[in-house]
Amino acid sequence: MSSRLQSAQPGDPRRIGPYRVVGRLGTGGMGTVYAALDAAGSRLAVKVVHSPLAGDEEFRARFRREVQLSRRVSGPSLVPLYDADTESATPWLATPFVPGPTLSRYLAESGPLTGGRLHALAAGTAAALAAIHAAGVVHRDVKPQNVILAPDGPRMLDFGIAHALDGTAVTRTGVMTGTPGWISPEHYRTGAVGPAGDIFAWGALVANAATGRLPFGTGAPEAVAFRVMSGAPDLDGVPDGLLPLIEMALAKDPTNRPTAAELADSCTELLSTQITAARPRESGQQTLISDLVTAHWDLPPENDPTWQTPAPHRRRTKLYGAVIAVALAVGGIGGAVAATYKPNSSRTPNATKPAGQLQPRPTQKTAAADKANSERQQGPKPSAPETAAPSPQAAPSPAYTRSDYAEPTVAEWVSARVPVTPAEKAASQRFRRDSVQPFEGSAFAAESVTLTFNPQAQTMFVTFGPNSYPEGQTYEDDPDWIDTMRSLMFGSCSEAQQRFRDDITWPYGRVVIVYRESMASPTVVDYREVTHTDSCRV
Repeated sequence: MSSRLQSAQPGDPRRIGPYRVVGRLGTGGMGTVYAALDAAGSRLAVKVVHSPLAGDEEFRARFRREVQLSRRVSGPSLVPLYDADTESATPWLATPFVPGPTLSRYLAESGPLTGGRLHALAAGTAAALAAIHAAGVVHRDVKPQNVILAPDGPRMLDFGIAHALDGTAVTRTGVMTGTPGWISPEHYRTGAVGPAGDIFAWGALVANAATGRLPFGTGAPEAVAFRVMSGAPDLDGVPDGLLPLIEMALAKDPTNRPTAAELADSCTELLSTQITAARPRESGQQTLISDLVTAHWDLPPENDPTWQTPAPHRRRTKLYGAVIAVALAVGGIGGAVAATYKPNSSRTPNATKPAGQLQPRPTQKTAAADKANSERQQGPKPSAPETAAPSPQAAPSPAYTRSDYAEPTVAEWVSARVPVTPAEKAASQRFRRDSVQPFEGSAFAAESVTLTFNPQAQTMFVTFGPNSYPEGQTYEDDPDWIDTMRSLMFGSCSEAQQRFRDDITWPYGRVVIVYRESMASPTVVDYREVTHTDSCRV
């Protein structure tokens, strides 16, 4: 994977799950890695499995297992799993985007690492392996292409062929995993896989970083394998402090190699010695390895590419009626709501008002008083037939505990997350299918509408925008603005109400619409309590 953003190619997806694709980061044997943004504008690297592999049930089982293993692992100098979908037609997984060159590219362009940089690389990668092994996982593909030199330190990534120590991993019989030159002698001889194999690869990795050369040379895979099993590594130029650690890591007998935790401790001590050479550390003072790595990591950051997204095509469309039609077709909230719809400006805050200045949502008690006053002014109405059934009400589920009608804040929106639980994912999929997809490519909606959840605030957030306008104009000048906003509110409110009826554990009793003119300027433009049927009238 690269940190250099490449243009999307014909046929590339616009979205992967809930994330908007803005380009490519690379392609490998397993899949393509796309640059993508989540609802809050965070940068992600999303790996999508190649279609032929997605149809291979054995591969899909291994990919599913990879995701399960990745969820176990966390620690310094690692890139954690952010999200994944192993059951879709084309499986994918997402990690936070880490800017910086791979170690292999850096060595090719700038030469070997030296001094504090080299010791920080050794300590950081050893600590990463220690965290991986502590979680009961073997990496199996430690190599320079899987180490990113990020602005704040090295990061180890790609558990593409990770293996669980508990013996439940799915493997392909007869296939050697790993990259020639980074495979341990015992794996060549017997196929044995374990933490000691990662230690061997670590020794080769740090030797490569220190010298710029592969410790067992280059050439045909068979020749490299022979040198790994019987030849001595080329360690000329490795600093004296690291040399004994690398020699032990590259021992032919795996029982003679140190553990990752032991290597991390030794490398940390080397870093600590460099820091405290002039002033000894106080007895018992602890220094986090991540702090030490950062203190010695002086690589300048690469030019950070701006992840631009294509502006949505302008196409003025009256959206509101279409959303209602779709919502009613799927039974969103029933015909009674459509029949009684009345625009109410007091319940649709002015879009020009900043977040925090919205009119509070009327309580049921206030709404009932307003209705009684209206009836007294208009005179008596014909009584309804005795057989008329009352409108169904979406009684609050026991999981929804808010009753304050507080105005939503941008801080709550920032804290919202992508769908995680099965119910959240199902709600998001239905919302996109029924309320967003009919308007793909139109102003505002396009592919930029996202649904996120804040469990603490018990709130669903629908975010849309930005849109492009001629010089001097903003969304306030767009005649489609109100229709778009009402459409999204209607669809999301309907979905939330349906969940209230069907799921007593559903906690989200409030829907908020957020317009994002840019990544830095979100504006709350409308919100609803969805605990009763009338609340979806927009």
